[in-house]
Amino acid sequence: MSPSHDQHRALPGLLRRSGGLQWHFRALRHRRLHDPFRESLGAFLQAWNPGTSQLIVVGPSAGWFLPDSFLCRFSRLTLIDLDTSAPLFFALRHGRGLRRVGTPTEWVQGDFVDCLPKVLSAEGDAAILFCNVLGQLALEREDYQARLDELPQWLVGRRWASFHDRYSARIPDGKPIDATAFTSLEKLDAQMLQRLGLSGEWMDHGTDAVLPAGVLRHYFPWHIVPDRLHWIEAGVAP
Repeated sequence: MSPSHDQHRALPGLLRRSGGLQWHFRALRHRRLHDPFRESLGAFLQAWNPGTSQLIVVGPSAGWFLPDSFLCRFSRLTLIDLDTSAPLFFALRHGRGLRRVGTPTEWVQGDFVDCLPKVLSAEGDAAILFCNVLGQLALEREDYQARLDELPQWLVGRRWASFHDRYSARIPDGKPIDATAFTSLEKLDAQMLQRLGLSGEWMDHGTDAVLPAGVLRHYFPWHIVPDRLHWIEAGVAP
């Protein structure tokens, strides 16, 4: 690994810019506000059939938006996360269901940029699910764009899916926008936001090239807190 790569490495911890204890508190506090997004994402995941019994879950945190019924379809889970509190909260949320069906979990605590290639070499047939982590990479690493550009090389021949931040914005006066989920073969960009009537200043999370060209893209509105809306892009690699 090059020195520049080492320089940008994110280290595990309880408090993170992209998650950690503050995220668990937010997820609990706003769980009702998150219900529409949770339902939309649950339907997307239930429809994904990667055709393998093993799953690598990248950035699951506590699995706040992952349905038990989806996780329990797999005979083994390998989970990669920087948040050192994630295993505890994940076990509290999903442990009973996974124990009931006999699905073991193995945690890798670290930056997925460093860990994922090693895990992939050890888990030959496993599918990969990126859990709202790719759009947060800029909060953890200055070299995030270069690392995102490397993903296609890592994932050649792999079955994988991702849901990730595409755009986010503050909501004036904290009044929720009446946004509706939709699917498109086009990438969500500034022009499409305007056509949808979503004016204002939007933060681009740099994930426009995560999904391969031609993939059906699912867009879910997520009111993460009352005064902030995220557009989540989800898709499955062909």
